[in-house]
Amino acid sequence: MVLDDYGKKSDLPIHNFTPKKQNTFPPLYKKIVIGVTSIFILWYLFLSGGGEDRPVLQIPDELDKLKSSSHQLYKATKDGIVEIELKENSSAESESSAGGVKAEEKTPISEDELFKQTVSYYDLNDYRGTGDGLSQGDVVLFLMPLRNAESVLPMAFHNLMNLTYDHSLIDIAFLVSDCSPDDRTLETVFDYSVHLQNGTLVEKFQSEEELRKSKKFRGSSDLYQLYMDQDYINNVRKSYNNPESYHKDYSKPFRSVSIFRKDFGQMIGQGFSDRHAVKVQGIRRKLMGRARNWLTTNALKAEHSWVYWRDVDIETCPGTVIQDLMQHNYDVMVPNVWRPLPTFLGNEQPYDLNSWIESDPALELAKTLDEDDVIVEGYAEYPTWRVHLAYLRDARGNPNEVLDLDGVGGVSILAKAKIFRHGVHFPAFTFLNHAETEAFGKMAKEMGFTVGGLPHYTVWHIYEPSEDDLKEIAKMERKKRRKGGK
Repeated sequence: MVLDDYGKKSDLPIHNFTPKKQNTFPPLYKKIVIGVTSIFILWYLFLSGGGEDRPVLQIPDELDKLKSSSHQLYKATKDGIVEIELKENSSAESESSAGGVKAEEKTPISEDELFKQTVSYYDLNDYRGTGDGLSQGDVVLFLMPLRNAESVLPMAFHNLMNLTYDHSLIDIAFLVSDCSPDDRTLETVFDYSVHLQNGTLVEKFQSEEELRKSKKFRGSSDLYQLYMDQDYINNVRKSYNNPESYHKDYSKPFRSVSIFRKDFGQMIGQGFSDRHAVKVQGIRRKLMGRARNWLTTNALKAEHSWVYWRDVDIETCPGTVIQDLMQHNYDVMVPNVWRPLPTFLGNEQPYDLNSWIESDPALELAKTLDEDDVIVEGYAEYPTWRVHLAYLRDARGNPNEVLDLDGVGGVSILAKAKIFRHGVHFPAFTFLNHAETEAFGKMAKEMGFTVGGLPHYTVWHIYEPSEDDLKEIAKMERKKRRKGGK
């Protein structure tokens, strides 16, 4: 045992180590170095322009990330589009604080008055949603996500006006996201929404239709209509261009129209083949889940009793759809969704296969998959052998027949607002080997809510020609021309 330099006992050997003396600059060299350095600094600052503002490499920080993920909110009024200024570090609207006490106000107010101006009270028991919501004055939040949707917006707004649920009880919220640089979805929504709230949208559509007819131009994208069932095509045209068939409140303004704009990084194309390729389904649906959740979170208010999700590309739908789904008083209810087809493909086809009843083979399949794998319904790669709502349709069946479901599709969903307040959402992650709307249905069931569908109540989606369909149409057109156009 030895003592170290501090007089403490140590088991370690002590080495007498004397560091080498470091070399130092002679005083003359030191003066020369200091002098040269000083001259260089003075030259840089005053002669080379080094003191002027120079571009600085910007390194993205958390604030930059926050800015890149920001969003815009617009309100459509009779007078035009108003951009709502959002509070910094908050998604709350600046208008919502208009009733509050401004910091610069000097006039004192009573505690009761302060309470009235700054505190809102809602008894959510009054907004639980009922089967006869229209007579009870239930307010419905209508949500529609939009991406590169400019071409189908006239159809979507016609279907909006065709809703017979009291327009003064419907708040509309659009989400415009991830559009192409040359797309005009946002501008078109602005234009149509202002006309919608002014009650002049019908006249605008009529003038646009007259302009289209005056051009007498038929594009190659319209060729498929020659191969569709003409009775169906005529019925579609009548439903949009026959004012005599419109209900009396067709042009009535809605309770409110909000337009949100935010991108989520969706890079998958909008073509039929792009969207429905099996390899992109998991990624695509998780991103769609993020968008749906974001819109729900930002648009849902305390006074909403119901939330109605609608895809933009619905072609025909009963105007009474909200009441028809609502009357069953389910927590989640969906209709059947089909689409028309060209005559050479059989005229019609079940479209939305995401509404189904769970099966034992599907549960066994899930056990063989990784936790993060997403089962995609309707693809040969995932043989689930489930009962699909779409395949149960009988055109002459009872439209009020209800079938309990596990998964639901997202084309047309009516849900009670309370389930979102309880935490049900559209998983943007893998939940029980599903994502987005199918996982939404499973989550609702897991949490004890009722989920149902109407097998004989049909909503019609537009027909989007696939690449194979277009090739077949082109082949038939060439054959027709060889025969002299007959």
